[in-house]
Amino acid sequence: MEESKPRSLSKPIGYWLKHLDALIDADFERALAGSGLTRRHWQVLNSLTAAPCRTDELSAALLPFWGEGAITLDEVLVSLRGRGWAGRVEGEGGDGRWALTPLGAEGRAEAAGWVGATRRRLMDGVTAEQYHETVRVLSRMAANLEAAPPAA
Repeated sequence: MEESKPRSLSKPIGYWLKHLDALIDADFERALAGSGLTRRHWQVLNSLTAAPCRTDELSAALLPFWGEGAITLDEVLVSLRGRGWAGRVEGEGGDGRWALTPLGAEGRAEAAGWVGATRRRLMDGVTAEQYHETVRVLSRMAANLEAAPPAA
């Protein structure tokens, strides 16, 4: 008698990647409900926490997260500016970059608590080593396809 595959092996990697991404989006939406923020807001807040960025830099860094029908980067930036959480860097060398305001840093810190709960749910039962190996393998797979010649 043939042994059946575990559920995790009965579907291809593409299924699990898309399924997990949809679940992460949904959990972020629940975690941020009532705050007026989305996962995209969180990603921009995190990017601006690292350093001020030009719009094109934010767009390039976050491109994989923006799908059809998602809130646009411009909408997120306008929303964050309207809250007083982000603004353009003024003065020489500002180069049109966006930066968090002190109020934005406080808002990001509050949101970090909600996002942390999502991350804890996501990582339940997964060791740090398993997580790092998964990321390493996915990175390698992406590099393989990026380096592959175009299909005929």
